[in-house]
Amino acid sequence: MGKMKKLVNIARELREINKKYSSLSWSMYTTGFDFGLKEIYGKYLELLKNKDSWNTILKLKDTDLEPLDKRRVDIMEKVFRPFNLSDHLNELSLRIQEMETKLSSVLNTHRNTINGRQVTSPEISKILSTESNREIRKKAYLTRTQVNRPLVEAGFIELIDLRKEFAAEYGSSSFVEYQLEQQELDHGIFDTWAEQIRDILPLMKKIRSQLSEEIIGDPDPKPWDNSFIASGIAPELNHHIDMSGFFEPIDNLFRMFGFNISDMNITYDIFPRKNKSEWGYNFPIDMGVDSRILANVRDRFYEFGVLLHETGHALHSFTCNPEEVILNMGISGIVSEGVANLFGGYRGRKEFFFRFFEDSIEKTEGNFSRLRLWKRINDLRRVATILFDHALYLNSIRSLEDIHNLLRKINREVLDEDPYAEEPAWGFTIHHTTHPIYLHNYLLGDLTCDMLEDVFCIRESIDEVIEKPGVFGKFILDEVIGVSGRFPFPELFRRISGEELTLKFFTDRFKREVTRIM
Repeated sequence: MGKMKKLVNIARELREINKKYSSLSWSMYTTGFDFGLKEIYGKYLELLKNKDSWNTILKLKDTDLEPLDKRRVDIMEKVFRPFNLSDHLNELSLRIQEMETKLSSVLNTHRNTINGRQVTSPEISKILSTESNREIRKKAYLTRTQVNRPLVEAGFIELIDLRKEFAAEYGSSSFVEYQLEQQELDHGIFDTWAEQIRDILPLMKKIRSQLSEEIIGDPDPKPWDNSFIASGIAPELNHHIDMSGFFEPIDNLFRMFGFNISDMNITYDIFPRKNKSEWGYNFPIDMGVDSRILANVRDRFYEFGVLLHETGHALHSFTCNPEEVILNMGISGIVSEGVANLFGGYRGRKEFFFRFFEDSIEKTEGNFSRLRLWKRINDLRRVATILFDHALYLNSIRSLEDIHNLLRKINREVLDEDPYAEEPAWGFTIHHTTHPIYLHNYLLGDLTCDMLEDVFCIRESIDEVIEKPGVFGKFILDEVIGVSGRFPFPELFRRISGEELTLKFFTDRFKREVTRIM
């Protein structure tokens, strides 16, 4: 380990600056104010551009190392390489970060209006979930288009062009390829996704139409119907909850799997206020030391979905070894999303909801089973959004209408659907601005959940994970979280499942659920 000591010290410097950057990001997202992100990012760039550090990495690349040390060097090379190829790349990186900060401020402070009245994102979600008048739901949903033009006017297309220029300067064929390389994913992994969706699209449409006909009397649901149909399938979603006591049921669920989140330094900021980001996030300020959760909850049961999901992220952060600074940099976002989605999904399991619906557990369980089927269909439909996120960087974008036409084209090709309105909603999905080429991680996270549950049940000869929750928790800790930085995600997936990374686990589970439930 002696020859690695200098590399570890370099990584610790990066960790310290990342802690400061994450803390300032937390401040901006919770208050709307930028307290010096540009300055701290400049210091971060200086560390990454340090020639002595880069030479240390290159020398270690030519050294005979143990496999784990080789992995550490490979991770550090991936982190440093974009900042040591040219001064122009560094200039572009800084301009991209500045534009992301500017557009994040637009998104964080923007408030949609209905009939001249400002409405928050949680208020819109509540209308979409509970309002029986379809026209009112449509109007509420389409307010989400109101941020499209402000984003473009503030520089969204310029941001796309900067990212394209960055990728070309780096030597990648596209920004998509560059981002996937950074995530250690084969850029061809998504080539067959549209085809895989089309193969099961008839079944997806059939079940979606059946459930829509049952709830709203129309077999052709629109985007503003999705949440209302979900609420019709499982009315429990809108059950009134005093969210001031949110922590106890969450804590109890995680304890069942052997995790004591009360002993973890997790900060929750969960109620809406002016200038606070309306999305849900986890900020792993310092792995294993400080994790913070931002949410915007009201007073309904469905809010536990985001709280469980983000707490899953915090758990992942706290169960990583804080001393493994470099390996922690190599953890795939898919692993993190997989763990988060795993616990987020327990909102609809009786092991969590029983305390809220103790007089109707069997009925509630049936409702949530059908809701999972509805959710799975809509998750598969999000392949179109994922491919749109990619397509922004694979096509010429010169205007707001170019963006709209591209989204319409992809929806036709993947989902066989015509436009639902003159202007589609896309800008409110913050990932296009702040986390490009990332949306696939959520679906791959769900896929990972399915794989882990299937593999565990086969190993333990059981039907449901919940038959051995403590053992499953240890399985997740030892075979997923504990080693997740040691391998690129596709390799980790193969090691656990014995199969290649495809949509198979997810689509196969969908077919089984259709047979069982419908």
